Amino acid sequence: MTMETLEATSNGTKAVVKTEEKTDIKPKSQRAKRVLPTLPSAASVADMNQVEYSGLADRTAVGWDSLKNYEMFSLSADGSFPMMKVSRSKAVRLADRQVIMVGGGVCFRVSLSNHPTQNKPQS
Repeated sequence: MTMETLEATSNGTKAVVKTEEKTDIKPKSQRAKRVLPTLPSAASVADMNQVEYSGLADRTAVGWDSLKNYEMFSLSADGSFPMMKVSRSKAVRLADRQVIMVGGGVCFRVSLSNHPTQNKPQS
């Protein structure tokens, strides 16, 4: 009785055993890096202007899941203490950039107005 070695086949073709490993993949440290521009910065606080933003807060609460990423919201109807949704389960308080884990709930959308209110002249 003799034993024969069978070759592995797949779809009628012979399987080829690869003994060589790919060596043309470069490590991350040697790959070409994208050159991106830096953010411009103010030279000093004296070069900055004081600004005030006006915004609108929804009167109707919405569910956490209905907010899109990077959409602003508040936990109160008056829009105080605005936050921003940054992922499905995280929000950032804009006042101190503190990350908060969120599992669900209701909130009020906040949108910054790009039309400043005009100060009415006093009579």
